[in-house]
Amino acid sequence: MWYLTLHRWVGDREEAIKSTIDDHLAWIREQQFAGKALIAGPSRDGDLGIIVFGHMSRTDLDALCHQEPFVARGYREYELVEWDVHQLLGIGGFDVKTIAAMSAGSDAENRDGNAP
Repeated sequence: MWYLTLHRWVGDREEAIKSTIDDHLAWIREQQFAGKALIAGPSRDGDLGIIVFGHMSRTDLDALCHQEPFVARGYREYELVEWDVHQLLGIGGFDVKTIAAMSAGSDAENRDGNAP
């Protein structure tokens, strides 16, 4: 299971950027080097922070997102979207049979509570 997270401002955005942006960027870098955050960046208007996370449990991801500096300091809240990635850069399932098999594996993973 992959996850898309949408981080929305709930606190003073200007204050947050002045006081927290360096810590936020360091945190993103740390998560990317750890192989957890795959893609990160703001929406074009800056209203959202968007992060794609790789395989981990939802519990672990919630704990990780609560450590993100903007969230931890009350400037942002996040929404988590569970995402079954079927294709990436030309790799993956491009027929119904393969996607069904991939989904069956993902369902078993969710029942066990384990990420690969």
